Amino acid sequence: MKTLVIKELRKHFGKTWALKNLNIELDPGEIFVLLGPNGAGKTTTLKLIAGLFHPTHGDIYIKGINLAKEPLKAKRMTGYIPDEPFIYNKLTGREFINFIAGIYDINKNQYESRMDALLGKLDIGEWIDDFSETYSHGMKQKVIMCQLFLHNPDLILIDEPLVGLDPKSSKSVREIFLELKAQSKTLFICTHTLSFAKEIASKIGIINKGELKFIGALSELSEISGKKDIEEIYLKLSEELPLEQEV
Repeated sequence: MKTLVIKELRKHFGKTWALKNLNIELDPGEIFVLLGPNGAGKTTTLKLIAGLFHPTHGDIYIKGINLAKEPLKAKRMTGYIPDEPFIYNKLTGREFINFIAGIYDINKNQYESRMDALLGKLDIGEWIDDFSETYSHGMKQKVIMCQLFLHNPDLILIDEPLVGLDPKSSKSVREIFLELKAQSKTLFICTHTLSFAKEIASKIGIINKGELKFIGALSELSEISGKKDIEEIYLKLSEELPLEQEV
């Protein structure tokens, strides 16, 4: 069964179309990276899949469940990390993680084993017990990732995962993503970091002005564009007229 199926998805705000006729299918164990300039529709796409926006037209299915018809059931299989991580200021990082663990009804044994592993992998120190109002962007990002991986969703949505992270933490995050892929989790990532996309993506999409112009493996996009370097591939294909071509 496909982890994610998006059919003819459209979204407009007032008279502006943020997304036009988006069609994507992702399998278990796939890392899909969506690339595009600012304002292309990347964050809107993630928020639609996460159920934070309602589509103007189209359907989203998560593990065969229609998000519009059974939102709670679909959302329990989904985890979302926004580009601006939010934690309640008067909670410590640990308290926030505990709060999320309670929402997802994670049992004590699962909680303790997963937490120990995640705290080590993400290099989270004693500051986890300080109030989050003292955290940097990168520290908040680590806590948000920790709570997301804790509830072990099948579909993971991430907007700019490396923003604010130091090189060591960025490396750990890449390793965690590849581990999740090996566990048949599906990751949908939006980023501007082309080198990161090259390292982890099994499939890449290029979106501009709300339209998905190309989608395929990096080797396939290289063949279409006639370029080898990922930056040159991206610049070439993002400037082409929309073809809505899947390879």
